[in-house]
Amino acid sequence: MFIARQWRRGDESRNEIMPKIGKASTPKLALPIFAPIVSDKGGIGKSLLAKAMAEWLRLRNLPCGVVEVDTTGESLKGLTDDVVSIAIDQKAARRDPTSVWRALTPLYLTIERISQARGMVIVEFGANEAARGALWAGMTDLQEELDQLGTSTLIVTPYTCQAEAMRRGVQSASAFMEALPRARLMLVENERDGRICDLHPSSEAAAVGRGLIGPLAAKAATIQMPAIEADSWAPFEAANIRLMDAVMMPVREVMAITGLPLPEAKIVKGDVAAWCATMFATFDQFIDAEGNQNG
Repeated sequence: MFIARQWRRGDESRNEIMPKIGKASTPKLALPIFAPIVSDKGGIGKSLLAKAMAEWLRLRNLPCGVVEVDTTGESLKGLTDDVVSIAIDQKAARRDPTSVWRALTPLYLTIERISQARGMVIVEFGANEAARGALWAGMTDLQEELDQLGTSTLIVTPYTCQAEAMRRGVQSASAFMEALPRARLMLVENERDGRICDLHPSSEAAAVGRGLIGPLAAKAATIQMPAIEADSWAPFEAANIRLMDAVMMPVREVMAITGLPLPEAKIVKGDVAAWCATMFATFDQFIDAEGNQNG
């Protein structure tokens, strides 16, 4: 399965062909899986993507470990009581750089525990933490440990159509691919601010897309994460409600949370449900929830 993207350069046009994981291309990944969500740019949808992946596993009753590595450790608050939050103390890190590596030890312990249960570990690296995560993975020879555990790695890198988001996403993905050479890479285009293919051809962002995203996409799976219509997710997120809990919630409760009248409450609930259905169908394409051997 392939996605064709058209980039325009002046009067010229060409198709960028970006491979997408699916039955017609590379085999699905079977559990256990280590899935770091990486980009040193904040505000690009890493938390929402982590929540969607966790909910996909929840619906299938599959073991799931969730780790957030951030200065605050609160981006996934409300997802589950079992989230491992690693808050990096920046001042302590300046005084003693090795404190960062010690702080990340719970991440390895979670990988070990969930791998033995044949589940999936989702790790969200907050802004400016992905570089540290990649360095830690290299210093600890994490690839060797994952091989011994029989765990595959899926590096997940979301980005928006902003030039800086693409640059920093590519930097983070490349750093993790170097540290974990047997990993697969998935690029996630967050369409919240628009699509790359719709950018003005002479814009800086379009140039970054052609020069950085295009070449990296040639050796990665690529998916699109659509925007949730009209910010329908925002009131649920503010109340720390899980995606599927919002979908299954009685409309009267949706009205109480959002302050919307019944017709509009039904619409926002439907928007979230439609978004979840799209993302879950996408995850079904590249993760084998049934198999017990790595692909």
